[in-house]
Amino acid sequence: MTKNNLKQLVLLILLFVTIAATSPSCTKEDNPNNNDPISSVKKYTFNIMTDIYYWYKDVPRNINSASIKTVEAYFDTLLVDIDRWSWMMTGQQYLNSESGIVESYGISIGQPIDYYEDYSVRVRYVFPNSPMSENNVKRGYELTHINDTPVKTLVENSTFNTVYAQKSNSFTFKDNKGKSYSFSASKRVLNTRCSLKTNIYGEEEFPGLPHKVGYFHYLTFKAGMLDDIHNAMKFFKNSQIKELILDLRYNGGGDGQASSLLANYIAPASAQNKILAKKEHNDRYRSWDSEETTKTVIERIDGALDLDRLFILTTKGSASASEVILNGLDPLMHVVQVGSTTYGKPNGMYVLPFPEGNYETPQYVFLPICFFSVNSEGYGHYLDGILPDHYRPDDLYHDFGIEDDWIKSIMHYIIEGSFPPLPPKPTATFTSLPKNKITLPEERKGYGIYKTKLKRD
Repeated sequence: MTKNNLKQLVLLILLFVTIAATSPSCTKEDNPNNNDPISSVKKYTFNIMTDIYYWYKDVPRNINSASIKTVEAYFDTLLVDIDRWSWMMTGQQYLNSESGIVESYGISIGQPIDYYEDYSVRVRYVFPNSPMSENNVKRGYELTHINDTPVKTLVENSTFNTVYAQKSNSFTFKDNKGKSYSFSASKRVLNTRCSLKTNIYGEEEFPGLPHKVGYFHYLTFKAGMLDDIHNAMKFFKNSQIKELILDLRYNGGGDGQASSLLANYIAPASAQNKILAKKEHNDRYRSWDSEETTKTVIERIDGALDLDRLFILTTKGSASASEVILNGLDPLMHVVQVGSTTYGKPNGMYVLPFPEGNYETPQYVFLPICFFSVNSEGYGHYLDGILPDHYRPDDLYHDFGIEDDWIKSIMHYIIEGSFPPLPPKPTATFTSLPKNKITLPEERKGYGIYKTKLKRD
């Protein structure tokens, strides 16, 4: 090899080393052609969680992502300890949730443990046109047997959830008069609605009631089902109600568009152009907090109600957008909260799809906490929930309507100016044991949604 050739070889080696040293490092997540099929999703996830995520500073940076096999598991590793709210789902799950499509028997179940100390499993609500509604199951009915096995035994053996989740089962219910009946049913895909019940109460139902009172049982805030709000409010407006009972006891929240619409119907004329809620972002996006686009302002619309007072019913199942409505309207009108303390989700998510910006056919959808929501007075960090003005236990022994303890107690309050004593405690089917408790939806990870799409120029 000549001197010149040797010199050229050395220069080439030096050039290669220089390029390697100055080029960005290429990890498996950066390279879509490596052995990790979800590397691009992981990279996108890491980018949003170290940027717009409210606690971005505390996200772990030293994770060996290559060893994590699912997007869900990787997302979980990026959550900070205080965060019990952020979650994600597949694109199809997101699209189904937006359309109200769910495979189910068509009921929600719970236990009247609070105050009543009764661990029997009872129906909280029933979806119309479902397997359960077709078998005449109503709120308050007790589920006593599944496949001829006592529910008490299934709960004590910790097998209730597994058995109940099966595609098909035989059920035995005891109705509100104590009569038992059995039937077999299979889960099927349901197209659910946001509103379970809309009603008007007057002097005919409650003698002495000075005016008509509306009742709106609203189960979830969905932007794709705004007609449920429009139709109910039109009904109330035409009926000339003066007070409204807004039942949010099982409402885990939803889309900001729906909550804003509901507030625009309910808020009084004096609240026009006042703030219902405003967002507080992390320090990277703090400048957004002063923008009008991050504030929800009352803009009353045609058909808005003229209410003297609003009653809001809450439980631990009232979360996110439900709490925004309660917290936001409280400074703007006369609100009386009846029930028990809310869930405690004073923050919200931006809907962040992967691929980025693809809301029509996303592969995954991420809903990390990106902001806290406060009302016009700056109050909003209620991590332990919002306490009611008047505590009453959820009445799982009667259907929604005039027999429901909450409805009766509010009518008593309207007529007499005070709430009646708490109801008597019935004889429990089976009493308190830790292993006799079933898991409620609000006790599962990811409960509670106050979400909006991230729209920036």
